[in-house]
Amino acid sequence: MGIFDGVLLCSDWDGSLSRGSAVPGEEVCPENRAAIDYFQKNGGLFTVCSGRYPSYILSFREQVFPNTALIALNGSLIVDPISGEALREQVLDPSLYPYLTRILDAFPHPAKFLQYPVGASGAATYSREEFRERIEELGKVPCYKVLLVTDDAEHGVLLRDLARKILADTDFEAARSWPIGLEFINRESNKGGAVRFLKEKTGAKLLVAVGDYENDIPMLRAADIGYAVANATDDVKAASDRVTKRKNAEGAVAEVIRDVEAALSR
Repeated sequence: MGIFDGVLLCSDWDGSLSRGSAVPGEEVCPENRAAIDYFQKNGGLFTVCSGRYPSYILSFREQVFPNTALIALNGSLIVDPISGEALREQVLDPSLYPYLTRILDAFPHPAKFLQYPVGASGAATYSREEFRERIEELGKVPCYKVLLVTDDAEHGVLLRDLARKILADTDFEAARSWPIGLEFINRESNKGGAVRFLKEKTGAKLLVAVGDYENDIPMLRAADIGYAVANATDDVKAASDRVTKRKNAEGAVAEVIRDVEAALSR
């Protein structure tokens, strides 16, 4: 038996676990990689809960590899990382599209539209004009999520607040995953629902989550212990149980694992 038996650790990728491509081949810093390996070898279940497609996360398999199901596309898709089998799949309800039209009609700043189709490995991008021209066609494409991307962070906040006002009392959720990118999913498909599903599926007794941005908040609130990394936004820190001293690129996930080990050893 290992000290981490019964512990499920779910980490966001961008801004939480990964430090990006600043150091090619070491997108996950050595300290995080070593700590995750130690965690897994001592009974822990580790996975990534990301807004990206599974193929992107698995392209870094030499650095880190989940030993339980991978949560992708903000919780809309949960897959076995080895077989690729979908354990849960939530396709976006096309009734969102008229709301997107209302949002764009009311938003005076630049914006482009991204769609994440089922069966693809990357997003399809359209200008505002292309979205308007092809909305009927786009609404028939099965997809996991869509994004509106604007030109700067201030406009990103305006877009988010506008979208949330229009989507109030609907079955849809809008949250930023970076300053200018606003993601739309079915409300039931978010990261919070995904980590609760995986906790039940694995029989884990303790769910630990790590995040840095708005779309991580449902996951952090659903966890038994939610950690915001040091570089997280203020609203994410406020929604978390704990905040790491280290940033994503400095070994924040390793710090979380050490903290959990210390708590389990008491």
